[in-house]
Amino acid sequence: MLNDSWTKIHFGFRPWGKHAKWILVVLLVLGVALPLLAAGGGGGDPSAATQFPPPLNGYNDKKLDGILEIIMLRAKEQPFNVVATLIFFLAIMHTFLSARLLDLSHRLEHKHEDAIDRGEAKAGSVHMGARLLHYLGEVEAVFGIWALVLMGAITLFFDWTTTKYYISHDVNFTEPLFVIAIMTLSSTRPILKLSELLMWRIANFFGGMLVAWWFTILTVGPILGSFITEPAAMTISALLLSQKFYKLNPKESLKYGTLALLFVNVSIGGTMTHFAAPPVLMVAGPWNWDLTFMVTNFGWKAVICILIVNSVYYYFFREDLRKLQLKYAVVRLGNQLRSAYMPSERMLAEFEKTESILEKELKFGERLDDKFEHIKSDIRNKIVKDLVGKVVDLNSPEAQSLFDKVFEEKFADFRKTPMTGVELFEWAFESRFAEIKEHEMGRAVPGLLPKRSRPTYIDPSWNMREDFVPYWVMLVHVLFMAWTVANAHYPVLFMGGLLFFLGFTSVTKHYQNYLDLKVPVLVGFFLAGLVIHGGVQAWWIEPVLGRLGELPLMFGAMVLTAFNDNAAITYLATLVPDLSDDLKIAVVAGAVTGGGLTVIANAPNPAGLSILKGFFDGGVSPVKLLQYALAPTLITFAVFYLLL
Repeated sequence: MLNDSWTKIHFGFRPWGKHAKWILVVLLVLGVALPLLAAGGGGGDPSAATQFPPPLNGYNDKKLDGILEIIMLRAKEQPFNVVATLIFFLAIMHTFLSARLLDLSHRLEHKHEDAIDRGEAKAGSVHMGARLLHYLGEVEAVFGIWALVLMGAITLFFDWTTTKYYISHDVNFTEPLFVIAIMTLSSTRPILKLSELLMWRIANFFGGMLVAWWFTILTVGPILGSFITEPAAMTISALLLSQKFYKLNPKESLKYGTLALLFVNVSIGGTMTHFAAPPVLMVAGPWNWDLTFMVTNFGWKAVICILIVNSVYYYFFREDLRKLQLKYAVVRLGNQLRSAYMPSERMLAEFEKTESILEKELKFGERLDDKFEHIKSDIRNKIVKDLVGKVVDLNSPEAQSLFDKVFEEKFADFRKTPMTGVELFEWAFESRFAEIKEHEMGRAVPGLLPKRSRPTYIDPSWNMREDFVPYWVMLVHVLFMAWTVANAHYPVLFMGGLLFFLGFTSVTKHYQNYLDLKVPVLVGFFLAGLVIHGGVQAWWIEPVLGRLGELPLMFGAMVLTAFNDNAAITYLATLVPDLSDDLKIAVVAGAVTGGGLTVIANAPNPAGLSILKGFFDGGVSPVKLLQYALAPTLITFAVFYLLL
């Protein structure tokens, strides 16, 4: 019979109670069944899975012309299509609910903290329901979560071998892995300092104040995406905006307007070259688009669009930016004063003298040791009473007799030890007390511990320090980025380069910020889930793209991009036979102009969201993002169409 302690696990909404045993049984059964299921599937016979997803030329719709007719026929011939698309749209709806889930999780966490303060919940415990809701509210996790549902549907409609083959062979995870690598590289301190130096020169040319920085980051940053790739440009631009702009706490409308501009501009800013933007990468090879073609058909138009939309939003928010400029001027002046007259090294040296003051002048260490001895005596007496029934002098014969008797009853191996009961107790108590004492001193007053015993100090302001980064360190980082971009289609090479890079950051950690891999990995997880879903949406997207004229096709690609990654849209366009050159340009133009409408519209968007979402109360609202992205999207759409 299971111990009653299992039933005391609190999940947040209610105790598991009587259901705990059944939950444990189900988990055990799944733990045994899933490996057996996987083993039973073998290695995945390619011949058994080559018809999934069903090939587009396998449907009996050659004589049909209407888009709706074709979609209805394909849904009837393969009912799984409807299920896969329903799961995909449920995942999209989940992204719109993510902010509400995060808000609910925070409320539950606060209630649990209040319960701890009242003594109604155990100190140090967590509210599992709140933790679960927080995970479900992470936008980056949504498509990965629903990918599990899709995999379950594939297994039910087909079999596990088909599921394994689809995930292992049909889905291409190169882009998610590339984004993880390039985000890790571009978010490092040397790259940020180099980018900041470049933009500082431009911003200073225009006065160096907030508006100059705002305009420069939203213009130069996205255009850099054509050379360092869009994910890198998004990471750098978002980080600089967080430091120069969002930390000033602008009003909500300006926050969303700036985020929308960033997403739209990065989506079109990478179109000057044929290797930097994911939607262009998908078509450059099949359609033989080179650097010259991209510059003449997309690049110069993108620059014009970026300048126009930035100017329009500047005019619209000029009063808000002017008010914010005053706050920026104070912050900028304060930073200059701190750098010139209040260097951190000088002030830290003064504070380090307090360690000797505490010990030599105030005798703080001695007084603290006296207090610990008092605490030790009280705790020892309580434990002795619990063990032998009363407080006794441990040096007395009575204590020897009582402890020997108790230990013989409680511990079968006691007589095999060369120690008396009192000696064993004293040894165990002293070692445990020393362990707890060191832990608590490390938490509360680590400076009084011997240097070798002090816990590692994590400086919360380390990433904001003003130290200079040597140019040779910047150069090495640029070379690592160049290696990653040059080998963007070869995961083994660029991920191997990333591992070497992590070693280099360890060697040069004095010049680095804290390396946080959580954000790049979460963004990669988001994109991995998206490509899993995107691989089974061709059945309805292909007829839409293949049967429209120039303007409807461009508009349709822009709208579809809001519901699917724009790289998936352009990839599906390469499957449409006999597409004219004008229609090819139209579909790519539509896909890149719609890349800022939603988080899922363009692969780099989740990177920017992860960096900036903390500045939005309750997270970024997909509805408000769409609202503020509509104007720049329609402007860029109009410019690209008029200049086709």
